[in-house]
Amino acid sequence: MTHFRLSLLTLAALGASTLWAQTPSSVEAAEYEPNSDRWLVSNGSSILVTADEGASWSTFGSGGANYGMEVLGSTLFAIQSNVIRAYDVVTGEELGSVAPAGAGFLNGMGSESTAEGDVLVVSDFSAGQLLKIDVSDPTNMVATTLVSNTGTTPNGVTVKDGVATVVNWYGNADIFQVDLATGELTTLIDGTGLGNCDGVDWANGSLIVSSWNPQRITRFSPDPDMPGEWTAETVVQGSPLSNPADLSVNTTGDRFAVACSGNNTVYFGELESPSNLRPIALPEAGASLQAEGVVLEAGQAGTWTVRGLDMTGRLLGTTSELPHAAGVATWTWDQLGAWAAGAALLDIRFIPVQDGASSWQTTLKRAPLR
Repeated sequence: MTHFRLSLLTLAALGASTLWAQTPSSVEAAEYEPNSDRWLVSNGSSILVTADEGASWSTFGSGGANYGMEVLGSTLFAIQSNVIRAYDVVTGEELGSVAPAGAGFLNGMGSESTAEGDVLVVSDFSAGQLLKIDVSDPTNMVATTLVSNTGTTPNGVTVKDGVATVVNWYGNADIFQVDLATGELTTLIDGTGLGNCDGVDWANGSLIVSSWNPQRITRFSPDPDMPGEWTAETVVQGSPLSNPADLSVNTTGDRFAVACSGNNTVYFGELESPSNLRPIALPEAGASLQAEGVVLEAGQAGTWTVRGLDMTGRLLGTTSELPHAAGVATWTWDQLGAWAAGAALLDIRFIPVQDGASSWQTTLKRAPLR
């Protein structure tokens, strides 16, 4: 990858950037900018850009972004406080904006250019809906509802061949797809084994997905031996990832960047061929809430850990490792502790004894989140 190709477009783009040193401080989304072979990252009140994979950063234009971003042609689209703004990628000039009516929490974004025009698909995390934004004219963008209720908490979005692929929040999250022409929703992967999926992008026929539980970048590829099935392989897990959020893959599909909102860094990584990645052996496990406590089920022996959080994510308490044989067990609120009964969220993790098996994790919601 050539990071310092001094084309006229690159030189012009540098004019849209403030060249003194910058440091990411409030990151949520990363986006590849193919016109000048560089990466953009949302930084709250600003947008940062790097041509050397984070060795140095400068400010892009004067606009800001705190959630999803997409480069479509020569335009950057970015979400800032439920407003979608369009910027010229060369000059950084704001071209237009749209504030979709009734938006709750605009979060992820995907894009595609078609013969019918340019379109964004945007997830509304809190309202559980998907919006379709006609951006053929960035100075006059038009928002409509693509899916009014997904039945999930939609997060990251990527669009390809007229179909939006969407990852979701909470435990054992599904990946679903939506036809942009009809709004028809279908399940692509029923239960990923991942909790709190955040970002997604295509890379040479595979899906690259970021998740918080576990802290992982996972590659899902169609199973060549079983049509309709997908294999899951670890790209990177654990440190240096910290709450990996929105991600982006470059044009050739061999490099990716993910914004890590837990420590305000951007991780740049290589996408190896699927055969060189490590397959994930997901355990059979499940957890549910009952009046008397938490019901835990696993198909093999292992240990459970339960953490209680309030609605701001503050830790209220945690169990020691709870031993578990294969089967079903109920841990009452009294056994777990007073903090568990008062928690809004229960973060639950199962670690199997079996060598080579991945952990399983989910988050159960005990109170409405507003």
